[in-house]
Formats: sequence, structure tokens, C-alpha cells
Amino acid sequence: MKTISVSVENETHRRARIRAAETGTTVSAMMRNLLIEFLRRPAEEPAETEYQKRARLLDEVLEGFRTDGIGVDTGSILHREEMYTRNAPR
Repeated sequence: MKTISVSVENETHRRARIRAAETGTTVSAMMRNLLIEFLRRPAEEPAETEYQKRARLLDEVLEGFRTDGIGVDTGSILHREEMYTRNAPR
């Protein structure tokens, strides 16, 4: 068996000792059981960064546009001169 050392605040240590006494165990046994339970669960995917989240959301919006047929018709874009001509079609 290996030993793992963990540093905690004094108040945390005090509360852990009280809880261990209330449940008839030791702090070491509580931590061992907590670690065993933690390792039984499958590992989670790494958290996505803010940049990755925004890129994913943008991709979802653009895919929705493509699915719904929403887009920009580049043939109907006015040139600069046309935008400033008063009689230009709008």
C-alpha cells in the first residue's frame, strides 16, 4: 500500500476528523473510499476552452443557416457607388 500526503486547511482537517469520528472511521479511510469511488467513474472529457465553445456555437449557428437555406446572395450586393446613388434600386 502507498501513502499519499495531502495538505488541507486546519479547519478542514478538524471537520474531517469530526466526521470520521461520527461515522466510526478514520480520515485516511474516508479519503481512501473517496478516491476509490472517484476512480470507478469514467474519466470526463477535458473541459472546452472559451474559444472552443464560441467556435462550436458559431459552427452550430452556421450549420442551422445552411440547413434552413439562409445565406447571403452575393449577386444582390450593391457596390459602393450604387449604395450612394439616390436612384439606385434598394
